[in-house]
Amino acid sequence: MLVNTHRLFAELLQPMRIDVVADIGSMDGTDALRFRSAAPAARIHAFEPNPANLQRMSANPALRDKHIEIEPLALTNYDGDAEFYITPAGYYPGESWRGTSSLYKRVDQPQLLTTTRVKAARLDTFLAGKLAPPQRLALWIDVEGKAHEVIEGGAGVLQHVWLLHVEVETALCIAPEQKYYPQVKALLRSAGFTELATDRQPEQIQFNALFVRSNLSGTVRLKARQRLLLLGLRRFLGSAMLKLSPRLTDWCRTIWP
Repeated sequence: MLVNTHRLFAELLQPMRIDVVADIGSMDGTDALRFRSAAPAARIHAFEPNPANLQRMSANPALRDKHIEIEPLALTNYDGDAEFYITPAGYYPGESWRGTSSLYKRVDQPQLLTTTRVKAARLDTFLAGKLAPPQRLALWIDVEGKAHEVIEGGAGVLQHVWLLHVEVETALCIAPEQKYYPQVKALLRSAGFTELATDRQPEQIQFNALFVRSNLSGTVRLKARQRLLLLGLRRFLGSAMLKLSPRLTDWCRTIWP
């Protein structure tokens, strides 16, 4: 089903009783703050390796006041150091591309990229000793083509994950060696997850997909389904209103020329 997956993820944090949220590829902490509003008691880690973004996040009092834990790491499937490719702000006219830096060397205008060495880590290494057996984890993954590697690097804690939101690609738009949506979906299916919704048609080059554990309890599954259907209805009604708007405008002009 097509819905606003950003909103659905946040709305499911409370009914799923999520204890820890990992905002992976945070950029500026905006999403982490939204998760704090949705889950006031959760522990929230905001992972961001871009030095310029980290500087802004560290200077943001809202992140500090809301107890967002800023982690200067590039999550992937190994521990160590990594070359990080930085896209400049204003990479395209009228856009801020502070969120498009990557562990991959992007194929679009590579001459504009600068590089730096960053600390890299597996998610299960980072969380080792930080999760009690009953604690529930939610992952928000926006890492410019490296989603498959992030999930691989979380293999040791996937049993704690109840909710997972991931940006995926279906064709070359970041790097030729990247893993695509079918591979990410297959990896998550093999780990016991079911796709709940996407925010665009899977034929699009890039979109977001939301996954949940396949063995959710009946009550939690029902709550997830209710919120999914509600957001699906909102999307449908919004699309219908947009289609009707030109007709309504034309009709009004016939009455009030």
